[in-house]
Amino acid sequence: KILRTKVVAVDKAESVPNFSTNGSRILFPGWLSADDESDVSEVILPEISVGETLTLSKLESEGKETQPPARYSEAGLVKELEKRGIGRPSTYASIIQTLLTRRYVEKQERALVPTTTGEVVDNFLETNFKNIVSDSFTAKMEEDLDEIAEGQKDYKKTLSDFYFPFHKEVEAKDSLPKVTTLGDVDEKIKCPKCESKMVIKLARNGTFLSCVNFPECKGARMASGEEMKEPESTGEKCPECTSGNLVTREGKFGSFISCDKYPKCKYIKKDPSAKAQNSSGVVCPECKKGELVERRGRFGIFYSCSMYPKCKFSVNAKPTGKICTFIRDGKPCNALMVEGTKTIPERCSDKSCPNHNPHKLK
Repeated sequence: KILRTKVVAVDKAESVPNFSTNGSRILFPGWLSADDESDVSEVILPEISVGETLTLSKLESEGKETQPPARYSEAGLVKELEKRGIGRPSTYASIIQTLLTRRYVEKQERALVPTTTGEVVDNFLETNFKNIVSDSFTAKMEEDLDEIAEGQKDYKKTLSDFYFPFHKEVEAKDSLPKVTTLGDVDEKIKCPKCESKMVIKLARNGTFLSCVNFPECKGARMASGEEMKEPESTGEKCPECTSGNLVTREGKFGSFISCDKYPKCKYIKKDPSAKAQNSSGVVCPECKKGELVERRGRFGIFYSCSMYPKCKFSVNAKPTGKICTFIRDGKPCNALMVEGTKTIPERCSDKSCPNHNPHKLK
């Protein structure tokens, strides 16, 4: 039998603050007396009566710093959104996916850590749209939408009350300078072209160092300090816009060839060897010109037409080259057949076709 106890030591002279401890007293050992090696997790306190005088044997001080709260994991973020009434169970996955896709955060082990881009965007929104980027606004808007769905509010009036003031606020911020400059660089680091000072700039894939005289001087360095080389011309004309020239650029996944008119022209020259390696060898059934090639998206591997973006045909599994002959509404399905599983080697790519689950056919 164990009695939970709290002991408080009081200094009558009030020269030192009160000290207290929580623990337990064993009133009857029971099975503990038969098991000498048992691990009693509670702090065992001696028997003390009220008013008993205690002797201070030793006094030690220990310095502690307040630790910042831990980073949110995906599950922790969902729990916090639920607590604040933001979002719905059906939207939590898309919220987290948006944060990762736009590189506002990145996963380090299980934690979601904000990137430089995320911090800049967050600071800009909080500074300029404080009344919109807030827990109360999001939760209130979702309550209004629920009431619209239940017929308790008029959706035109509710959305108009929000949209028109918000639209004016956005237009008023149109004259604000871009927030791509994040600060000065150490004066020891000079521009590789004109030896001027450099500043930290925000790019789509992170930060880099740019000359303060840009665009007159286009000297730049990577965040590590290495010089960034300018795109080199290949001597070819862009086959898409015909006015631009093809140049070799350094990208996140290595060098690639694109039009120097980017972003007006987004042509990227495909590597013939890469195309042959990733091609399934199956002609696109939609445009009849391209081949279905393996690509990797945010949901995994899929196969789409090599003529993308002109042709947007795609399937989620590797095509076998065969056509589905299952009779539907008196005629063959004619959809592509794709690889299945060990138990279902081949299936129709059209999910509405019964042959998509051939194991269920009689």
